Amino acid sequence: MQKGDLLKSKSTGELATIISKPFTKLFRDASDWEAARHGFDCATAATAIRIMFLKNGFEKTFKQSTLRRNFEVIEDSNCEEKSK
Repeated sequence: MQKGDLLKSKSTGELATIISKPFTKLFRDASDWEAARHGFDCATAATAIRIMFLKNGFEKTFKQSTLRRNFEVIEDSNCEEKSK
């Protein structure tokens, strides 16, 4: 997955485009916020990718692992369709 790839959601069929190169981002889950309430600062660092949905222009940042699980690349940035 790289910037410019066209993606399709496996659950909804929505189309999206990758609009950033992979980068490192800190993600917090419920246990991290619970720890923060008790004075600890914790998070999980993961590779992130920003995408834009074509239908409404909404942008969202996903963990790369989540993106790979929930989306499929239907056209790579070199405009070559992926063989099925």
